[in-house]
This record gives sequence, C-alpha cells and structure tokens, in this order.
Amino acid sequence: MRNTIGVLPMKPILAVLVSLVILSGDLLHAQASKPRVNNEKPEKGNQTKRIHPHALKLILRGKKKEAVSYLSSTATKGVNPGHTRMLLDLAEGKPDAWKFDAGSWPWERVLPDTSLKKDELTERFTIAFGGGAGYVPANERVWDTIREIDPRAVLLLGDNVYIDDPETPEMQLFHYFRRQSQPEWMKLAKQVPIYAIWDDHDFTTNDGWGGPEVDEPGWKREVWRIFRENWDNPYYGGGEKQPGCWFDFEIGKVRFIMIDGRYYRESPNSKNPSMLGPAQMKWLKSVLSKDPAVFTVICSNVPLAPKVKPGSKDTWDGYSEERHRIYEYIASRKIPGVVILSADRHRSDAYRTDTSIEGMYPVYEFSSSRLTNQHVHRLIDSSLFGYNEKQSFGRVDFDVESEDPSVKYTIVNIDGKEIHSLKVRRSDLDFK
Repeated sequence: MRNTIGVLPMKPILAVLVSLVILSGDLLHAQASKPRVNNEKPEKGNQTKRIHPHALKLILRGKKKEAVSYLSSTATKGVNPGHTRMLLDLAEGKPDAWKFDAGSWPWERVLPDTSLKKDELTERFTIAFGGGAGYVPANERVWDTIREIDPRAVLLLGDNVYIDDPETPEMQLFHYFRRQSQPEWMKLAKQVPIYAIWDDHDFTTNDGWGGPEVDEPGWKREVWRIFRENWDNPYYGGGEKQPGCWFDFEIGKVRFIMIDGRYYRESPNSKNPSMLGPAQMKWLKSVLSKDPAVFTVICSNVPLAPKVKPGSKDTWDGYSEERHRIYEYIASRKIPGVVILSADRHRSDAYRTDTSIEGMYPVYEFSSSRLTNQHVHRLIDSSLFGYNEKQSFGRVDFDVESEDPSVKYTIVNIDGKEIHSLKVRRSDLDFK
C-alpha cells in the first residue's frame, strides 16, 4: 500500500480534545436495518467531546447554517482550528472544500505499509499491541513512544478510531483521515508495519454485533470496504464472498492469528451464540492446524479470559461455548505454544486461565486497550496484574532461538515507563 498521500503538512495540534464518548446499552437486534447510533453531541461543562464529528454530522444532515454557527461558537475555540476551518469551508460551500474523498483531504496522511521490515532478523523480535485509540490530541504522542522501541510490528486490536456510525461513510472517512494526518502517527506508519482488526466502535456502535448474514444489515459491506482502504492487512476474511477482517501472518517462527469478533457476531442473548460465525471458525481451525509454530498468537478484539467485564456478555463470556470449543480444538490437536492478545478494556492486564479441559496447559493472555483514551476501566482482582493510571500499550518480546523459547509481556505507559512484566516459557505451553 502506498504510504504518503498529499503534499501539505498537518497543522500543529493546539489544544486537548478529551476522550470520545463511550455509550452504554444494548444494540438493536442484529437483523434490524438501523443500529443505535450516538448523537455525536459534546457534553456540557468544561470537557469538549466529539466536536468536529458533531459539526460534520450537522453538515451531512443539511443543517449547514447550524453547523456554521456551532463551529463559530466558543465550544470549538482553540480545538484543532485547522479542522474547524476545513468544516467551515465545507458548510459554506467553498469551491476547494473537502469532497469526502482522499484526493481533496487538505493534509498529508500516511497509511500503514506491512511490507516494511520484511528483511529484519526474526530470532528475537518485539511487537507492540493495543486498542482503545480514540482521537485525543494530547495523547497522540503514544505513537512516538511506540516508535521509540522500534517494534517489528504494531498490532491494533480494535477501537482504533471511534466512529460509532456504520451508516455514514463520510464520518468513517473523516475519522480515518484525521488519524492518518497526525504527525506522530505518520512517523510511526512510515517506520513500522501496522496490522489491524476492528471492534465495536470502528465497526458498529457500542457493544454491537453484525449478525450471521453477509449483507444484513445493509451497511456491513461498505464499512468493510472502507476498512480495507485504510489498512494494509495481508487479506480480509474470505474476500468479497465472505467479508470480514480476519487474517493470519508469520514473523519468523511466530504465527499471528487475527480474528474478527464483530462482522458475524450473533446476539449474546440467543441460544448458543457465535462470535465468529461458521466460515471464520473453519478458517481458524485450518490455521491452527498448520505446521506448529514456536508460538501461535491468537489476537482478539475482546478478552477470552473470564469475568474481565463483570455483568457483560460483550466479551467471550457471552460466547463461552464457542470459546470452549476453540480450547478443545487446541487440546485435541495438541497444538503447543498458544498465547492470547486482546483489547477492549481501557487498561492493560495479564491473565492466566486454567481450563477444565483435560491435559490443556494454562492459557496466558496479555490485554491492552488504552492507547490514547481518557476513559478508564477499573482494575480487577482476577488479573495477574493490571495498570490503568495512564495510557499504555503492550510490548511483547519473542525469543524463539533459546533452548526453551520465551515470550515476555511488558506494560509500557505513554511516557515509556515499564510497569509490569511477565515471561512465559515455551515449556509452560506444552502437553505433558
């Protein structure tokens, strides 16, 4: 994928835009034609939330005078004046205004390029991962912190942008283009390959699901198309016939399996619901059955570990039978070296799950989803350790050449401080 698009430099960020709104409540049934979509409005008081998306929504609804009034008000003062000017030009019908496409976007932007670093050694390497990357200008510096450790790859596990509007392509493009135009992101994307899957806020709305049908609701395929245009994964699910964002790739002797937990997800309130759908489950088993890697890393948008979101069915707790079938398959085929990476909870954690499956080794899971978000989730007692004081990401160091290979997880905060770490040996992940 081409990296740099455009010629004009992004104007400096001048002020802090506080975290994006996290909505609560259940999505309408998957077969409904219209999902619940948030109203984009900023909260009252000192905090400003989703200012420019709100203005864009007004413009798209034909309320251009209201948008001009809003963009000219004190609510937007000092908050990314470049974006304010762009939207004012759009609302006022300026001839050179943004045309809702990449070509007329007024700033340079950089897309991921997974061809980077292909020739680097893979006996020992580092990756960074996380989720929860709403647009918060003051916290965009996390991309610099990640770049400074020079990882072999970055894995983004969902909520990579907060769109919450699956029926409006222009809103989706705005959120992607805005992130790709940030100088911190641009430097990272030029240096490190970035792989991505989605979660609820970049596929649908909060805790939403797509349902089992390929083209129902009708917005699903277009969301998928826009996602494909803005990432550079090796492939995207089963292609046009079976859209999705699942894929796999390898770095040396480590296999990464990126799963899609939204496109075909069924209501967790249905009988024996599926998060993956039959086509993706068949694919997952086929990838797990390849010649064993030293480590196989299953990357999920939501945690597999139990009770990490008490009272909710949005994690794999709402799909416990399907989760059990995955572990049963690993055990029945005696697939060694499996670890989990996950996101969704606005903190960083480590978990160990001892399944009820005879002979199955402990499942270690490293979870992180507060790359930029201001919103935070409380720590839980069931984790091996956790961190939520500042924005953070997961650093994972692989050593596949030692006599007993290892994978080491370290929580690193936005300032580059290492908080907690855990090393797991390959011998801990084998069948006795």
